[in-house]
Amino acid sequence: MRNIIGNSIDGREIFLHSNFPYHGVPGPDETGTGTLLIGGTHGDERATVSILENFIVSHLDSGTVRTPLAVLPLHNPDGYAADSRYNGRGVDLNRNFPHHWSRDSDEPPGIGPLSEPETRAIHAYILSRRPAKIISLHWALAEIDADGPQSTALAVKMWETLSPEERKPYRLRVHRPEVMPAGICPGSMGQWCGNGLVYPDGSRPAMVTLELPYHAHIRDRPERLPEDHLDRVRELWRTRPQAYLAGVEGPVVRMLETACRFPNAWPHHSPGPG
Repeated sequence: MRNIIGNSIDGREIFLHSNFPYHGVPGPDETGTGTLLIGGTHGDERATVSILENFIVSHLDSGTVRTPLAVLPLHNPDGYAADSRYNGRGVDLNRNFPHHWSRDSDEPPGIGPLSEPETRAIHAYILSRRPAKIISLHWALAEIDADGPQSTALAVKMWETLSPEERKPYRLRVHRPEVMPAGICPGSMGQWCGNGLVYPDGSRPAMVTLELPYHAHIRDRPERLPEDHLDRVRELWRTRPQAYLAGVEGPVVRMLETACRFPNAWPHHSPGPG
């Protein structure tokens, strides 16, 4: 099923694909379950969109995934149209969420948390459906990041899905306050979903930010990426997009499959504001 969950600044529709009905109030057995996959939060991270569009065809349309699954392949359609990181108002949507939002962010965060319609659309969807697992694809720090301590088990399982050779382009980052303090990526989706969001029953979603590799054929990820790693990946995408996808898509798809199969039960915490 394909549904419109909102519109961008410039009026473009934001589509969400799911294997369950979206409209209407979900029943108690439909909330707190399932997986949400998100791509294209930054419009110039085009590989994330292509991978999720392919995943919709191969896993959602085909009925391969039987557990509840929703895929939002393009969160920022205006940025995608302009090949820009930002939305049509020049805001970084990944700095516009309500947890630790800061007007002093390193990227333009908007006039306030949830000031952008694209952010409000996915924010409302998550509060309504309460997915148990959220995977947000980005490009191209080559990391599997567990946002929040409740997300570690899922991130580790995704990592273990890969062969030793397939792990080489990535690094695994599990939740440790000294690694991901509140001031890092203020107002990001990972900060909100992984650290700030608590569902009414006291549970938290497992949130993993999956950063694709910066090169399809450089196997060993250095501790510090080259200064020009973003330029490298965008040039490769401009000249040989299919070569990039062929080099990274298989392992990414297996990680997404693992996330869909992973159990929905998470530790409970004291209820708090979302």
